[in-house]
Amino acid sequence: MTSVALYDVAIARLRLPVPMAKFQVIHQMAQALASESSSRATWQALLRWLRCLKLESEVLEALAIAALARGSSILSSAELRAAIDAPSVLSDIFIARALGTPVLVHSWLKSHSGEAPAGYRSPELTEELSAGTIVPPILKNRLEDLEKCSRNQFLRQWTYEFERQVERSGGGNDGHFGYFGDSHNRDEAGHFVARRGHCARSAYLRTLALACDRWNMPVQMAQAEAMYASPADLSLLPLLPGKTPGWARDLHNARPSTALEAEAVASAAFSEVSQSEAGTLLHLNLPMQDDARYQGELELISVLAAETAIDCRSAFLLHDWLPGKAIVPRTRELTLRVDRFDGAAAFRAKTGGTLRPVLLSVFDHFVGYLHSDLVGRMPCLPANHNSDAPLIAVPRQGGMDLQLSGSPVGDLRYWNWHWRPMHCKGMGGHGGVALVLDHDAVRRLMHVEGMHIFHLWRAHVRTREKDYGDWNDETWMGSLPSL
Repeated sequence: MTSVALYDVAIARLRLPVPMAKFQVIHQMAQALASESSSRATWQALLRWLRCLKLESEVLEALAIAALARGSSILSSAELRAAIDAPSVLSDIFIARALGTPVLVHSWLKSHSGEAPAGYRSPELTEELSAGTIVPPILKNRLEDLEKCSRNQFLRQWTYEFERQVERSGGGNDGHFGYFGDSHNRDEAGHFVARRGHCARSAYLRTLALACDRWNMPVQMAQAEAMYASPADLSLLPLLPGKTPGWARDLHNARPSTALEAEAVASAAFSEVSQSEAGTLLHLNLPMQDDARYQGELELISVLAAETAIDCRSAFLLHDWLPGKAIVPRTRELTLRVDRFDGAAAFRAKTGGTLRPVLLSVFDHFVGYLHSDLVGRMPCLPANHNSDAPLIAVPRQGGMDLQLSGSPVGDLRYWNWHWRPMHCKGMGGHGGVALVLDHDAVRRLMHVEGMHIFHLWRAHVRTREKDYGDWNDETWMGSLPSL
């Protein structure tokens, strides 16, 4: 096999339907682009791959390689654009990210199939698009909102474009993804993006192109709506899982069977991580033991409160509610910037006390499928209640580096543990996340008069008597003393 064929085989692995596999390929190819010895061969392989792609959504996966390799001298905007046969509003954004240059001409405005005929209907395809199986429900919800605001037939157009894309690309049945799971466990779920999913995402982008071309939708609005079909939040593109921390192994093998045992595991985790990382553990979310009769996961969170005792249920309700409500802004460099909260960041607990969040989700309003494994662990950054200088989080492989006034103050860790493409329904998946901040930064960011930090834990455990049958679900929670 020639070296050209080897590079072509390497990039063709993007056709695997498993998001984590796609993400690994994107990182490997981006690293090869950045290497002086392999950049030319990798660049030519990327251009060859782009020339054979007919779906806008698949083009974006390939462009993610260029976006991640930003700064490589081999990148050429003219060559990229010439290789793309299916441009979209998002391909412009990805190329602008890769080259660091603004887009002057929108080449995608005619990338649609024309307006759907007035009498066009395809109930089966509309139902498939709306089911949340091949694409997330948010795409339908966004188009419904646009339809209500504009009175244009966005959903009909999406269905029409989907039908056209399936006809053009031969996107028939995707097969059975149970192949990637445990053949003895039918209670599993996973996220897969195959041919029909790409057709549906491409149809969504083509619908937005028609809306700009025929229905006078502003390009800026189309750019914002298109992000819901993006394979990744560009700011999180560097965030590939890293090495498992040494202290995490005992926690992954923990098997608590009572609330008291779970509390002991949580307390040991808080002490061990805080001491080994020389800082304060603010957040931890990871799987514990996982076998045919036992599954467990543990989460530690932090919250500010004025009480001497805290209502754990209210604290976790706030923690689970905040993602999607409080969004951490992105900078031009696509780092994350945590600005100082104003006085409105206070919430009433059921017991009547006041809570302030210590943790903010890293996710924007949208989450690309390349990070679908990460969603179940909901990684967080520290909130900022006191510092005029913003906290800056710089994504990298294995997590994010945290900086305050230009100095390192902690990090977010992200890793996989016994990873598989599928996991049991109701559990968070095979990854782990941990947020550690040094003690001085905690004081600078979290000082609120009359309030102090509480550390809380929650354990979710499923057990059964045999290797098959229904699970018995239990959830325990409590608070931990500060170090």
